[in-house]
Amino acid sequence: MKVLCLLKQTPDATGAKIIETQKQNAEVTVVDMRTNKNYDEIIDLITSSDKVMTW
Repeated sequence: MKVLCLLKQTPDATGAKIIETQKQNAEVTVVDMRTNKNYDEIIDLITSSDKVMTW
């Protein structure tokens, strides 16, 4: 399973724990929207992911 985590801000302790837990069971990609403005790449990641989570 491919999971994409889009960060709008730094995740709190619970969010960070959830991301780390997901990494044990899936292929996880984390994109920080504050620094990564390559929207073409982000759209490709969204469409190719099975699950998208935002923080």
